[in-house]
Amino acid sequence: MTEVDIRENLSRNIKTLRTIQKISQAELAEKADISIPFLSQIECGNKFPSPAILARLADSLNSSVSDLFADKEIIKNEDQKFVINAMKSILEGQLKSFEDFCKAYL
Repeated sequence: MTEVDIRENLSRNIKTLRTIQKISQAELAEKADISIPFLSQIECGNKFPSPAILARLADSLNSSVSDLFADKEIIKNEDQKFVINAMKSILEGQLKSFEDFCKAYL
C-alpha cells in the first residue's frame, strides 16, 4: 500500500463515516477541535493529520483510528449497520402504529 492509498482510504473513510452519521463538516470539525478548512483538506486528501487529530476524529465519529484507514469493506459494514438500524426503526414504528390501530378498533 502506497502513501497515496493511505491518504485516499483516510479521506474516503472520514467523509463516508461523517455522511453516514449525517454530521456536517462544521459539526465534525467542532467535535474534533480542528478548523473546517483543515478537515476539508483532510477529506480531499491534501493534508495528513497528526496522530492526536486522528484520535480526535475517530472519537468524534464513534470509530477507531484503524477504521479510518480501512479498506472499503469496513465502510460497507458500516453501511450495513446503518441500513439495519434504519430498518429496525421503521419496523418499530410500523409495529407501534399497528398496536395503536388494534387498541383503537379491536
